[in-house]
Amino acid sequence: MISLINYTKSIKNRVVLDDINLSFEEGEVYLLTGHNGCGKTMLLRALCGLISPTSGCTNLTKNYRFGVVIETPAFMNNESALYNLRYLANIRKEIGINEIESALKAVGLYDVRMDKVKSFSLGMKQRLGICQAMMENPDIILLDEPFNALDDTSCNIIANLIKQWKNDNKIVIIAAHGIDNTELFDIIVKMNNGKIV
Repeated sequence: MISLINYTKSIKNRVVLDDINLSFEEGEVYLLTGHNGCGKTMLLRALCGLISPTSGCTNLTKNYRFGVVIETPAFMNNESALYNLRYLANIRKEIGINEIESALKAVGLYDVRMDKVKSFSLGMKQRLGICQAMMENPDIILLDEPFNALDDTSCNIIANLIKQWKNDNKIVIIAAHGIDNTELFDIIVKMNNGKIV
């Protein structure tokens, strides 16, 4: 379980997260929803430690590994998808080509793995970002607007991955607005002006 306890974050005298108390359990899929600027992305940043609280804290019950896509993933556009993933995997040196190719197959990009990223559509880049988030088999997966720019086929691929992650007892937290199909989610958390409503 990962919890935010009385978590408040202020940036330039503006409160972006206001006294958040939330817990996220293994084997559950969470949707963070609300208008643009309501604090969804900041909450994801807080959970994975990209920001520090002004007050309050984050509590993890064990040493979780995170897979994260926050905002638009950045890749080397003049290199292939496979090159990019191998480069990222080389940072931790915990997975090899088999795991990378398995992740590429899971997101439907295996056949274009040798194509340069600059030739990818926005939706393909989105799936490549999800691929890098999942390839090292993290315990917690945080995705910011993962369905943006995806066609129906790609949305189904991601939906099936989310179901698999749930079955694998991962903590899955997705920030999105305008989601019609909420049956994927066990718990929906609505935010407004940095607060849980």
